[in-house]
Amino acid sequence: MSEAVGAVVEEAKPETAVIGKKKIEKTGDLILDIAHEVESLSKTKALNMADNLAENIEVNYFKLGGVLKLINDNSWFEGYKTFDDFVFEKYQFAGRKARYLVSIYDHLVTKMIPWEKVSGLGWTKLKEIAPIITPETVDEWVAKAEKLTVVELIAVLKALKGDEDGESEKTQKATDDIVKLVFKLKGDQAEIVGQALAKAKGELQTEYDTVALEQICAGYVGGTTEAAKPYSLDEVIDATGFEPLLKAIAAKFPDYDIIVKPVGQDEVEAEGEPEAEAEPVAQG
Repeated sequence: MSEAVGAVVEEAKPETAVIGKKKIEKTGDLILDIAHEVESLSKTKALNMADNLAENIEVNYFKLGGVLKLINDNSWFEGYKTFDDFVFEKYQFAGRKARYLVSIYDHLVTKMIPWEKVSGLGWTKLKEIAPIITPETVDEWVAKAEKLTVVELIAVLKALKGDEDGESEKTQKATDDIVKLVFKLKGDQAEIVGQALAKAKGELQTEYDTVALEQICAGYVGGTTEAAKPYSLDEVIDATGFEPLLKAIAAKFPDYDIIVKPVGQDEVEAEGEPEAEAEPVAQG
């Protein structure tokens, strides 16, 4: 009889994960499981995990965003003046990028967006749509983002925001003879117009929708399908200047961290430290 009792098979229990001194049942939802794991980390484990995750940001960006949020919220970056300094010196990417990752984590966890819905998109696009997606609209926005570049996606979102606010884009210059044109577009029409403006602005090296629209129309009137190109790149650089040009490039390519130093600064910093490696000019 005792052997028969001992042979009873126990019912399978849910998979569990041990975190610190806590034992937490896994839900099967990747976002919730990571949130539970991250929010239970101690300071030491959080810093060690951030070190490991930062080695492959493209794969680990969601979990890294949660760990960085924990580190920033608890000010676990002693020895550095700011969180931005901590991130840059320890992981070699800008604080702006870290805040993008934290924002992605915050929005997905708060809104309970299923990870499988957005996992194939990549963080550079997800950071743009994370603030506006909901469980009901996530499929629609992911489908749109997959077909666009990051710059085109930003342009579409700006166009939609301007339409919602009832405001037009700022014109290049305020003059007395400005003619205001107002168009009301359907959602799919606004998306196409936004893509066209984004493409033209990239070709023309301009940030102004009015310039892009003018040249698109000029190209059409002239019998071509491309926007006219009245300015050479050298002319744009000369007219814009060094610092404004760098700011414009940084805004256009937010997935790159651009570091610029005066000529000779590396030699001055390296004086007395001949074995130190020179810091790269740009990092992705």
